[in-house]
Amino acid sequence: MAEFLDTFDVERTQLLAALAQVEDVWGRFQQRRGLELHGAERSDSLIAGELSLVRRDLESTEFTVGIFGLIKRGKSTLLNGLIGREVSSMHVTPETAVPVYVSYGDAPEAVVHFADGSQKHVAVEEVHQFTSQKANANNQLGVTYVEQQVPVGFLRNGTRLIDTPGLDDAEADETYTERTLQELDIVDAGIVLFMSPPTVSGTELGFLEQVVGRDLKKTFLVCNMYPQHFHDPETRNAVLEYVGNRIVEASRKMGRGGEVRVYPVCALEAWEARQTDDIDKWKRSGADRLLRDVENYLSNVAGQQVLHDAADRITKVTEMAKAEVRVRQQLLGDPAQLETFRSQLDANIADLEGRFDESVSLALTDVAPLKMRIRGLVLQPFTRAKKELAAMETLEQVEAFSSRFKRQLEVAGELASRQFSEGFAHLVERLQAQLSSQFEEVMTDLAPNLPKVQLSANALLVTPDQMQALQRSQQQTRVRSRTGALAGGLAGGGATLAAGTMMLGPVGLVGGALVGWKLHSIVAGQRNLERARRTIIERLDEVADELLRDVDGQVTSAVDTVRTAVERRRRAFASDLYQQFEVVQEISQDPGRLEAYRRDAERFDQAFGACGQRARKVLAPAAESRETVTV
Repeated sequence: MAEFLDTFDVERTQLLAALAQVEDVWGRFQQRRGLELHGAERSDSLIAGELSLVRRDLESTEFTVGIFGLIKRGKSTLLNGLIGREVSSMHVTPETAVPVYVSYGDAPEAVVHFADGSQKHVAVEEVHQFTSQKANANNQLGVTYVEQQVPVGFLRNGTRLIDTPGLDDAEADETYTERTLQELDIVDAGIVLFMSPPTVSGTELGFLEQVVGRDLKKTFLVCNMYPQHFHDPETRNAVLEYVGNRIVEASRKMGRGGEVRVYPVCALEAWEARQTDDIDKWKRSGADRLLRDVENYLSNVAGQQVLHDAADRITKVTEMAKAEVRVRQQLLGDPAQLETFRSQLDANIADLEGRFDESVSLALTDVAPLKMRIRGLVLQPFTRAKKELAAMETLEQVEAFSSRFKRQLEVAGELASRQFSEGFAHLVERLQAQLSSQFEEVMTDLAPNLPKVQLSANALLVTPDQMQALQRSQQQTRVRSRTGALAGGLAGGGATLAAGTMMLGPVGLVGGALVGWKLHSIVAGQRNLERARRTIIERLDEVADELLRDVDGQVTSAVDTVRTAVERRRRAFASDLYQQFEVVQEISQDPGRLEAYRRDAERFDQAFGACGQRARKVLAPAAESRETVTV
């Protein structure tokens, strides 16, 4: 079988080549204008910083495929069949709720992440000791998630699997279902597995009906069947018709349009086929079609979005570079006016500083109410929990409460993270638009008739130091997915800035792990109901305080990061322009050098224009020849 996402990888390689051309031209322009930074790995200029970020985002792009469903539905069998290898760590019990992330690695290895921020490298065969209910009852070890790497071609080009905990008929409730559906929201593609015949349970059917209220385009509904039913056309068609009708009906009630597809698959035969390299059996199992459609969706929809975003950013960088060249041409064209231009620049920079400060202060006033709303979301489960504890009459009820509360806290924490991410993203986008407009005004005043200059949020708000921190955070924490989105914070150690947005760390996962970790021993060791109740309330207050301190710290860090980054970028912009004046002033005394630099500026203007055209054209041939996938 060809490696997964080969087409996307080819197009990404071509776009990286176009990016390399821009980097090369910009490097030569730096040298010619006398602004090379000796001994520095990265320039602090806006353009160099943005080029580095585009490269990082393209090279580190991952597509996350989540597997969802109730237990005992063949989820692990299907997973093993899809990747062609048995991954023991994917046998996760429903009570533990510890996600397992599987990505490519040259050799099998696993890392267990804990609520206290520590990590432990373990053999793949030992992972079940941290993820199974039998070995880690009520998550007493405080595990937040597990990362596993395996040498499988299916994962080589940036695909990552998330094995989500199964929903159990006896344990499933609204909170747990919402917890699972939130995972479905953040993956790039979701495979939702159910089994029939003998029947689709009420819990399972209700879950499937809720799934269609999400994004159907990226959802693949899979009906797993035993071989005798899968190869009986009458039985198979009857099952698909029944389930399909129920899902279509639920979709219409929720106002969702689009095509609802149900894939009949025999996971057992798919796994057997991969073990024996039986291509015909693999195709008959139905897994081949499922895998191809998932790949087509990732390549043609999610992947194309990544590539087009990158091409757009590269094009904007070339426009910014052309703007700097035009300023150079303006100065070289009339060196006698240098002092006039210099005075104008002084006034513009002073005005820019005041407007930047005012814009940042105004934008960040919205952070305070946002933080209060996030704190309220985090505290809601604790308030409800104390009321529930007061009404309990037996130790058995208290023990059941601890498991249920852990799930409730996970949902509330993840909702808080998401709402902060969305709220802060809106704030930064608004700020970025204001600053870009002010930047453009300064450039236009210096050199009329410039091309329109647009700064991306990345170029404006990420410094090289922060970029290195992001790379470390990405290696440490993989709780979120999607192109530029990274998760940091509580488990990763610090706030995160990516694609111009800030997000809290995985509050839900960490909060749930803290509760499971700290309540398990309390409940297990208590014989007196009242004493158990008081001790648990004390521990709940302790966990709540710990989470709120982390939330407050991350919000403060987010605000400080924006202020610092904007100030640093403003100074870098001013420094670049002032050095342009110094270079032109130096060469203006030599007519020969002056004429040579004028010709250079002309060539660089043309070169950056050609770079922008190449970036735009990279994807055009592929887009014209690619087939459209109905979703």
